[in-house]
Amino acid sequence: MPDSVPSTPVTIVTGSSRGIGLAIATALAAAGHRLLLTARDATGLAAAAAALRAQGATVATVAIDLRDEAAAAAIVTAAERELGPVTAVVSNAGTAPSDKVENTTTAMLREVFDLHVAAPLALARAVVPGMKQRGGGVLLHLASTAGLRGYPFTSAYTAAKHGMVGLARALHAELGAAGIRVFAVCPGFVDTDITRRAAAAIAARGKTTAEAAFGRMAAQTRIGRMHQPTEVAAAVARLLHDRPAGCVYELDRDPPAFVD
Repeated sequence: MPDSVPSTPVTIVTGSSRGIGLAIATALAAAGHRLLLTARDATGLAAAAAALRAQGATVATVAIDLRDEAAAAAIVTAAERELGPVTAVVSNAGTAPSDKVENTTTAMLREVFDLHVAAPLALARAVVPGMKQRGGGVLLHLASTAGLRGYPFTSAYTAAKHGMVGLARALHAELGAAGIRVFAVCPGFVDTDITRRAAAAIAARGKTTAEAAFGRMAAQTRIGRMHQPTEVAAAVARLLHDRPAGCVYELDRDPPAFVD
């Protein structure tokens, strides 16, 4: 007989020192999750954890680079040691390079695939055996509408996000019978420092301003505006709580909906 799924969720959130990841951690803490936060920025991670603990949350941290082959095992080991069996993993960490295809290097492509595809897969390998034994769990990938369609000047990022969505679909097909739910959450552009840096990079090419580039990004969404990190966080918390049956959840719709 499988062990029971713990009544108090223990959730790993990657890339959680700022932006969307911190918004997700904040929403999940409010919903009663015990959290393992991880990011490369040790100082930012400590500040995020302190803010959540001040609100009464139970938080552990691991400052680590997810591109390290030992990272997934270290993160899961720390979560189990300090918090208990892992019930959910939210793979949010990533990067969003923006450039013309002729300037897109192999190193850029490797980094986005390492963070958006290899790291979620490594974390899945580390937690799935325990989830199977307990009869359930959640793997949630913070993807993008760039994983469903293409945008200019984002060839490496778009390719990686398609890979992330594809990984979620494959894991959903494989693990559903074991009670493990897998989601890919796909917002359009989100108003974060990463997005604003991308707008600044476009402006640096000399043909527009950062403000105009930011506006053009927002105009490419179906809903005609940028998402806020709190909107994305609310959707993630809802999926972890409500247990829907779908896999790919697109936020760039009104209302948001599963596309498969």
